[in-house]
Amino acid sequence: MRYRLSKVPNVIANPAPEVTLLTFTPFGPVLAVRPYCHNDHYWQVYFDGNMVIKDVLGDSAFPAPVYPIALAQAAGAAAAR
Repeated sequence: MRYRLSKVPNVIANPAPEVTLLTFTPFGPVLAVRPYCHNDHYWQVYFDGNMVIKDVLGDSAFPAPVYPIALAQAAGAAAAR
């Protein structure tokens, strides 16, 4: 992923992009993804970087977490009554 981030337009080479595993949650791993750029290009790098993350995780067939949201909502609604 770092290599792909480094190819995003306006990402600077020094410091190099960082990808770090922060923690694991019930929803899946939490990554810190830091491509560095000049402030003028922040939003372009932000959105292009998110597309890189989606593409890399999609290419790897990384499964989306499954969480029983409907069950949690039903339990919450019953408690509110």
